[in-house]
Amino acid sequence: MFVAVLSDKPELREKFCKLMGNETRKDDISFYSASYGGRILTLVEPTLYPDKIQPLLYSLSIADCVVVLVDALTPKVGEMIVALNAMRMDKGILVSGVQLPLAGTILDKYQKAADMDAAKEKLLALQRDAAGENMMALVDQALSVKSVGNMALGIVKSGKITKHEKLFLLPAKKEIEVRSIQINDADAEEAPAGSRFGIAYKGEPLERGVLVPLRNEFQVEQVVNGRFSKSPFFKDELKGRIHAYTNMQFVEGTVTDNDLTLLQPLAFEKGEIILVVDASNQKLRIVGTFQSKW
Repeated sequence: MFVAVLSDKPELREKFCKLMGNETRKDDISFYSASYGGRILTLVEPTLYPDKIQPLLYSLSIADCVVVLVDALTPKVGEMIVALNAMRMDKGILVSGVQLPLAGTILDKYQKAADMDAAKEKLLALQRDAAGENMMALVDQALSVKSVGNMALGIVKSGKITKHEKLFLLPAKKEIEVRSIQINDADAEEAPAGSRFGIAYKGEPLERGVLVPLRNEFQVEQVVNGRFSKSPFFKDELKGRIHAYTNMQFVEGTVTDNDLTLLQPLAFEKGEIILVVDASNQKLRIVGTFQSKW
C-alpha cells in the first residue's frame, strides 16, 4: 500500500516517515519502506513541497491513502485540503491538535489521531482497496545503469506487470519490452498492484508518465474537451497560462469553460478528472478541476 505523508512542515513529514520505516530514495519526492508482519507499506513524502506544487500532486497520484499532519491552520494547509478534495482522496488519517474547517471537505471522512503513534497504529490497520484488472502503472524515475541498461522505477496502480510484456509509456507513446523485474531488490516474475517496482527494459529512455498495455483506453491529445469547474476557494482572476496535471504529467496550457488547450500532449481517460493549476500563485495554486468528456 502507498501512503502519502502530508504537512506544510517538512520536518513533521520526515519525523513520521522515520517513525514508520527507512528512506529508500530522496528527490523531489522521497520514498520510505516499512515492513510489518510481512506486509510492506511504501510512504511517499513530497520533499520539495510547499516550495513547489508538483511534489504534492505526484505524491497524491501515487497514494492509496494519506496521513495529514497539522499543527496550525496555514494557507498551505488550506491548499493541501483543496488538493485532497480535487483529487478525491477519501481514505486518510488526520493528526491535528487544532480545530480545522473540515465540514464539507473530504477530510471530514478521515480517521482522527491524537499523535503520530496513534496514527501509526491506525495506518497499520488500513487495507488497500481492491484494484482493477487493467494494468496501469506510474513511472516516477528512469535511469541508465551500467551492465543493466535502461531502467524505470514506479508503482503499479492496477493489474500487474509481467516479464517480457510489451508496454507503452504515455504521453510519449514509447514502446518498451520488460526484460526483468525487481521488487524490494529481489528478482520477480511479476509486479502486482500495490507494489513498487524496478524494471529493466528494452527501448528508448523513459521519463515520468503512465505505463499501460499496448491496447488501452487512454487518449493522448493537446486539446481536451470537457468541463472546467473553478474551485470556490480560488478567488483570483485566472489570466494567462495554467498547468494541467494528471498521473505524473504537468503540462502548460490554457483553459476555457469547455476546453484545455495544451502546449504538449496529455494522456488521459474519458471522464478523467484533471487538475488545473496556477503554479505561480502566491495564495492558492489549485485553481479547480477539468473533467474530460465521456
